[in-house]
Amino acid sequence: MDLHQLRLFLALAGTEHLGRAADALGIAPATLSHHLAALERSLGTTLFDRLGRGLRLTETGCLLRGFATRIVNEAEAARAAIAEQERSESGVLRLGVIHSFHANLMPGLVAEFLTAHPGVRIEAREMIASAIEVGLLDGELDLGLAFAPAGRPGLGLAPLFDEPLVLVTARGSRWTDAPPETIPLALLPPRFATRRLIDTSLQGRWTPHVVAEVDAIGSILALVRSGVVGTILSARSVVGDGLDCRAATDPPPIRRAALLWCPARYQSASARAFSDLVRARLARPEGAPSRRA
Repeated sequence: MDLHQLRLFLALAGTEHLGRAADALGIAPATLSHHLAALERSLGTTLFDRLGRGLRLTETGCLLRGFATRIVNEAEAARAAIAEQERSESGVLRLGVIHSFHANLMPGLVAEFLTAHPGVRIEAREMIASAIEVGLLDGELDLGLAFAPAGRPGLGLAPLFDEPLVLVTARGSRWTDAPPETIPLALLPPRFATRRLIDTSLQGRWTPHVVAEVDAIGSILALVRSGVVGTILSARSVVGDGLDCRAATDPPPIRRAALLWCPARYQSASARAFSDLVRARLARPEGAPSRRA
């Protein structure tokens, strides 16, 4: 017993005539008769008495008509409610965002999105790239702003823009013009995608002199301002005065920003709308220059 069979049954119950019901439904009488027989077999009962060319509901058929009417009406109500939900773009949108994008890109994106979609509540979490990927696959996040390529299979990915990693030192410190390989560095730990990119990019060029591993970019920049160490970060991560940026290598390490999602999971209307906004505001053609926020 399925919705299609119940709809055919109700049409037939309304006319109690196979030919007229088939004409109204736009199907052949034989097809309608076949579906009726299948419904009766699945229920183990007779729904209509055959009276010459006409039909008459049995007591069981009358009983089913009441239930079938409610079931079909509830199904239509569910369809309408879902369509309304899709149009209204309400509910909660859960985002996972790496630090530099969270600090520099999210405020403007969220403000613009909420202005256009006031019915949506946004939960934006600052996370490392690997945690964002896990959250998307586990269904704890709807969208992520991190890097390409993704470290885990099964994720959808839309590249947005490329940005270089730069050597950062305190302005006027002893490290301002020093060769990069001589500068003591405070870097993110290896669990961060940016650190792994640094290690891969510098391999065979020069060996970084790492004296500290710190998992907070704000703390790293505070150390750099002290003049004791330098660091390598994206230019977008470098905020505040008193810092100089220059190339760590030629060409510099490049990280590619990306919008991530899980294609195996349903995307709400609000998630699709936010994806469209991110692509419209951040995506650049291959090879187009990146600019600092």
